[in-house]
Amino acid sequence: MQYRRFGKTNRQLSVFSLGTMRYLAAASVAADVVQAAIAHGINHLETAQGYGQSEQFLGKALSQGVGVERHHLYITTKITPTPDANTMARRIDRSLQSLGLDYIDGLAIHGVNTAQHLAWITDPEGCMRAVREAIAVGKIQFVGFSTHAPLDIILAAIATNQFDFINLHYYTFFQRNAAAIALAHAQDMGIFIISPADKGGMLYTPSDRLRQICAPFTPLELNYRFLLSDPRITTLSVGPA
Repeated sequence: MQYRRFGKTNRQLSVFSLGTMRYLAAASVAADVVQAAIAHGINHLETAQGYGQSEQFLGKALSQGVGVERHHLYITTKITPTPDANTMARRIDRSLQSLGLDYIDGLAIHGVNTAQHLAWITDPEGCMRAVREAIAVGKIQFVGFSTHAPLDIILAAIATNQFDFINLHYYTFFQRNAAAIALAHAQDMGIFIISPADKGGMLYTPSDRLRQICAPFTPLELNYRFLLSDPRITTLSVGPA
């Protein structure tokens, strides 16, 4: 496994990150997935409050032991933006309880997608106040955001200068977010590319024509090579992301 600096967090993350949105068949399945990822050198595990029992399953897997000490792992969870600080504070505590952790390495505001979300994260009394307070007392180490937004919203969120990292879409066949990659890199943000095997065009089930175009690589291999050839990009989500 290779590792890269995750922007201003200065943490070294594996170039592949385990996404956990779809390992929900059973807690035992989730534990097996987590164990396999760590055995292959993955040290970044990502979940979200909105992923059903994902946080609880990850917490249980970690409590059972995964073969490495906690400080060698980087755990990210995601919480949707809220209009007020109190709601966000409660949700942060809920995630800590679900994960069975006393701190979370990375909290991503989950889905900064609209002008309203921008207003919430820039309001001095909005959700980011609770995030800053959680960082101050050690519940959270770093904060970022994930997004499926139009480019102008993404650029505006980056320009708030509130975030250490970003989770976004960017692939061989989807490069409309190139300006966001450039701006995030200029601000030394960690860059996490989400769902490159799925929302990048379902490259794991390519057409014969696409296979021919990408030969001698598979379309998925070529996409991963494209992304990891860019030193600005830290990590890509893989697995049941």
